[in-house]
Amino acid sequence: MGTLNAYQPPVSRLSEALSAEVGGDCWRDGNDLVVRPGCTLPGRCIKCNEAAQMPMRNARFYWHHPALYLVLLFGLLPYPLIALFARRRTPVTIGLCARHRQRRRAALALALAGSVLGVGAIAMGVQNDMVPLWLAGVAILVASLIVGILGSRLLVVTRIGENYTRFRGAGSSFLETLPAFYRTR
Repeated sequence: MGTLNAYQPPVSRLSEALSAEVGGDCWRDGNDLVVRPGCTLPGRCIKCNEAAQMPMRNARFYWHHPALYLVLLFGLLPYPLIALFARRRTPVTIGLCARHRQRRRAALALALAGSVLGVGAIAMGVQNDMVPLWLAGVAILVASLIVGILGSRLLVVTRIGENYTRFRGAGSSFLETLPAFYRTR
């Protein structure tokens, strides 16, 4: 049995329903998805807005300021070390439908198979002194890594701030169901 709190502001049933569905932790800002760190997105696919397959995926996203790429001018070795310590991290729970989950798995399997094929071609080309074969192996290896990276990523972080994280890559039908982001600045 609840008691009435005379000092509590009134809450409409619509805002209660929206906060139960969305959780009050995710919004849309144009084509961007804006979330609070550690939020759980609604139980819908972030690409097509269909019902998400359970269990939802816990993902960790990393980001560092783009100006940090200037460290590459000093060599390849300092960049990964500095980026490792300068990056920011945010966990988000994401939902995917069966179709997009299968598409992601297929891209990862294709990348793995291409990588194995590319490394095998490089090894055979070097062993038999066949330059075209190991060059083809390098091309296959690079192409499979690109397919794996582009085909398996769910969202792309554009900024991790103190209170909010911005993503690109969510489907427009998913974004339309979210409330608009309102900045208080």
